[in-house]
Amino acid sequence: MRLIDEKFREMPWRFVAQSVLAFGAVSVIAVYLGALTNGAVVAALGASAFVVFAMPQHKTAQPRSLLGGHALCIAAGLLCSIPFRFAWLPRTETSVGLLAAGAVAISILLMTVTDTEHPPAAGNALAFAVLGRETEHILFIGAAVACLALAHRLLRRWIRDLT
Repeated sequence: MRLIDEKFREMPWRFVAQSVLAFGAVSVIAVYLGALTNGAVVAALGASAFVVFAMPQHKTAQPRSLLGGHALCIAAGLLCSIPFRFAWLPRTETSVGLLAAGAVAISILLMTVTDTEHPPAAGNALAFAVLGRETEHILFIGAAVACLALAHRLLRRWIRDLT
């Protein structure tokens, strides 16, 4: 059984360096933008940081997918939160579950149709559908994703796929 990736054995410095770069980018997001306490939002951003720094050449790590995926998933989540915002539906386990599933389904459709697939962004669809986030959350995610896209762009010559 293999516990350590062969690529790591060949170039451990690259794995460590890219992990340190990810630490730097996420630190900027958390410290300067102010990390929000919502677990789903933070989890989606953490997963996006993984994609950007561990798989930078992958299609889902490209700025188009990163920015577009998060924007579309936020829109899908907000759309699915409307019945709760206007009290058209009672907030029950069933209604929350169905609207959350709807947000993910709409996100999949929107991202695949527009060729902006970024799987971690689906976490935002869930968070916004269930919790109906506010403008500050949208701005935080937008700024955080922009930071990740900028880091990807600036570091594209140095970071390599680790997967």
